[in-house]
Amino acid sequence: MPNGWSRPLDAGQQADRRTDIDFLIPLPALPRIAGQLALAEGSAQGTASFVREQGLAVVDLELEAAVPLTCQRCMRPMRWPIAARARIAVVGDADAADRVPPEFEAVIAPAGRITVGELVEEELLLDLPIVALHADPKECAVQLAGGHDENTQQPFAGLAELLKRSP
Repeated sequence: MPNGWSRPLDAGQQADRRTDIDFLIPLPALPRIAGQLALAEGSAQGTASFVREQGLAVVDLELEAAVPLTCQRCMRPMRWPIAARARIAVVGDADAADRVPPEFEAVIAPAGRITVGELVEEELLLDLPIVALHADPKECAVQLAGGHDENTQQPFAGLAELLKRSP
């Protein structure tokens, strides 16, 4: 189903039916992810399997993505790979979330309705780094050991000479 990931579902009904939903979601379509993308591209794919456990509507979520972020060392695009699994209990309010067993993550969905896109977006946000950096500094365009490349501006490079000349 095209864009089925964006349609609100009754988590309880889907759990009772033991529904599996395969998804392929463009990352720019996820509002809280879109603003963090270095490039308006990429997708998250996987499966959301709804089941009922301990009286709760539970989503077993598996997803993979390569999120284009900006490396904060060299300010160039990089790919942040994500392969995540989560067991999410969908509950209606904060009181119910407090009673969710520790083996589940709790997500509050008023009236038990939530989209697969919201679940995926939340999991991606949990897996993104606070500061994106290339894993190997050699992948960056800057030298870290005191050197600089030809594009590095050094506005105070001549300041020492100027201070020596002043009376």
